[in-house]
Amino acid sequence: MFDFVSKRKWFFLGSGVVILIGIISLIVSGLNLGLDFKPGVTMTLVFSEPVEQESLRASLAEIGYSDAVIQHSPKDAFLLEDFAPDPQEKDQLAEELQAEFGTTTRTAAFAPEGVGNGTLALIFGKTVSEVDLGDELDNLGYGNITFTSASLDSFLVRIGEREEQDSEAAATDIPEQDRIKEALLAEFGPVDYLEYDSISQAVASERVRYTGYAMLVAAIGILLYIAWSFRKLVSSFRFGVCAILALIHDVLIVLAVFSLFRLEVNSMFIIAVLTVIGYGVNNIIVVFDRIRENRSRHLNATFDTTVNISITETLTRSLNTSLTTLLVLLALALFGGPTIYNFVLALIIGVVACTYSSLFIASQLLVAWDHGELARLFKWIPIRRKES
Repeated sequence: MFDFVSKRKWFFLGSGVVILIGIISLIVSGLNLGLDFKPGVTMTLVFSEPVEQESLRASLAEIGYSDAVIQHSPKDAFLLEDFAPDPQEKDQLAEELQAEFGTTTRTAAFAPEGVGNGTLALIFGKTVSEVDLGDELDNLGYGNITFTSASLDSFLVRIGEREEQDSEAAATDIPEQDRIKEALLAEFGPVDYLEYDSISQAVASERVRYTGYAMLVAAIGILLYIAWSFRKLVSSFRFGVCAILALIHDVLIVLAVFSLFRLEVNSMFIIAVLTVIGYGVNNIIVVFDRIRENRSRHLNATFDTTVNISITETLTRSLNTSLTTLLVLLALALFGGPTIYNFVLALIIGVVACTYSSLFIASQLLVAWDHGELARLFKWIPIRRKES
């Protein structure tokens, strides 16, 4: 049986080097925060003519939004031909249809490309038949309007602040919402917003703060749960503390990689980190539970021996579980597309870090604590003391 416990300083050293490099990178360059944590705009665009996603991306880049995040979401709609009500009438029509069909009703007004009044698109949150819509329009006094069903290209777009302000833009007072619409209208034809929400710096900062709160609450919950689960053991609180330290290790590894390679950190990344924490807790508890069982079985064995036996017995199980998880994640990374790539990459890094820490960090910290090595480490750290 290989003696893992005696090599704990090498395990600590390896993790410490990676984390130190990551911390230096975080201090020097920070994280590459995505649009979820920066001021910007979230909007839903709908076009009357077919539009390719890459063409839309290129058009937005031309007007200063090369970092745009775009998701294609086609919408089934009814097109009311040669119908251009004023904003008040349009809103009233949407409210009446929404009340009648019991679902959200959104409208998009497409300006005419030639003569005529243009087209109004009705987009419902559920399937509505042409017969039912026709009857309701008759009841509302719009029986003379011709309508057809169609599938419209719609895109959920998130953009940050404009990268460069040209002299023409700076010299005019045109709102950015209108400027974007004019540019897309010239490129792709009739377009309208289904939603347009501006995110301020205060809101972006609040998201970062709440993300920190979520992780803190998760850490406290894990600490209390593990301490309670191992309450019958001597110094059960140590198990919870060592588990938290191992999870911090895992999160720092993921942050280090994302900081070093300037990978984007967005809301999906936060979900990945929280998933990694959950996965890591599961692995750690498996090892800790085996330590608890072996302490009752091998009463005369030293704590070092008990931990080493427990690591050896759970090694195959942990590696097999992580390997099967990684195979699925690698398939997602290769074929899942660019939208979820960073999310999957964070999970891959996290799974590897969790497997390593559950076997060679969390349990080894228990041994180091039992030997008083952690106390000696803190004594070694230079702390300013009061002169006597």
